[in-house]
Amino acid sequence: MPPMGTMIRELTVMLAVLALPTTGCMATQKVGSDRSACAAATANVSALRQLLPAHVASCDAGSHSDVPGYYVVALRGHCREEVCGSTLIGWFAVREADAAVFEFNVGEWKVGRPVSARTFRG
Repeated sequence: MPPMGTMIRELTVMLAVLALPTTGCMATQKVGSDRSACAAATANVSALRQLLPAHVASCDAGSHSDVPGYYVVALRGHCREEVCGSTLIGWFAVREADAAVFEFNVGEWKVGRPVSARTFRG
């Protein structure tokens, strides 16, 4: 039997995945605020990286008017050292219409490919 910590982590990841927006006969989840965009990005990225959502220390959401139809967010992790550099987990675009999460290219300021399990594999 796996250690209790492993079982709790696996259960948390499964619950986070179940909380992600789905397609099909269920109603789509719309994003209407910075807070809901941060929640969607945190749940999606945490589940795919198999991390607890608490791993995300903060979320900076920018005005979605810069990229019509999307909220642009930066997820940041906790500093685990005495002196920290960047704690940036990544930049993401959350689509208003259905809370789908995409990579975001800050240099070109454009929406990239959808965030998926493939995105985070070595």
